[in-house]
Formats: sequence, structure tokens, C-alpha cells
Amino acid sequence: MKISIKKKIGNSVLDFTVDAPKPKEALFDAGFLAEMPDTCGLCQSKEVSLSSNKAKGYTFIKVKCSKCNARADMGEYKDGGYFWKQWEKYEAPVKSAQAPQNIPPQTIDDKELDLSDIPL
Repeated sequence: MKISIKKKIGNSVLDFTVDAPKPKEALFDAGFLAEMPDTCGLCQSKEVSLSSNKAKGYTFIKVKCSKCNARADMGEYKDGGYFWKQWEKYEAPVKSAQAPQNIPPQTIDDKELDLSDIPL
């Protein structure tokens, strides 16, 4: 069974053709494409776009919001098929703790040190 879908995502219009031997499979795949988010689930902006990247042998597909930097990732079922994950806001990774950069070095006064002032 062949199903054609036209979906507007942000400023892009995408044309998809689903071709599966079983009608139920074709409808399942077409439903996934039809449910592709076209509005940000957090800020409700229509300024979204389809995006992808590859890393360590995996392909990642997502819909990203250019207004609030949130995204909805595509998930994959173990037994086949796909789904859209909930929207989440991207947070940059926290850098490891480093010594403060702008603290002036401490100096010792030129006065004589009284050893009785030091608790032992």
C-alpha cells in the first residue's frame, strides 16, 4: 500500500511516500510522519525545523525550536517503528569545576610575625 503525505515543518514543506506491503504497516508509518511535531511543545512557536546528526554509528532525528532551543527527538521501538519523544529544552553540558581565574594572589605584610599568635 502506498500513502503520500505532505507535512509543513517551520518554513519547509516535506513530501513523504510510504510504501509497505501490508496496509497496517503503511498506516502505522504514515501516522508517525503525520504526527511529526510542527509546533514547539514548550513555547508553542511555529519556528521549528527538522534536524539530524550522526554520532558513534547512530543516526539522530529531531525537530528543533529556533525560538527556545527545545527539541523533540525521534525514538525507535525495539520491535520496529518510530515515535516522537516529549519536548525538552537543551541545556549545555556543565564544565568541570576549575579554579577561579580573576582572584588576585594573597600577599604577606612586611611586619614581623609573632609565633605566639599561631595556635598549635
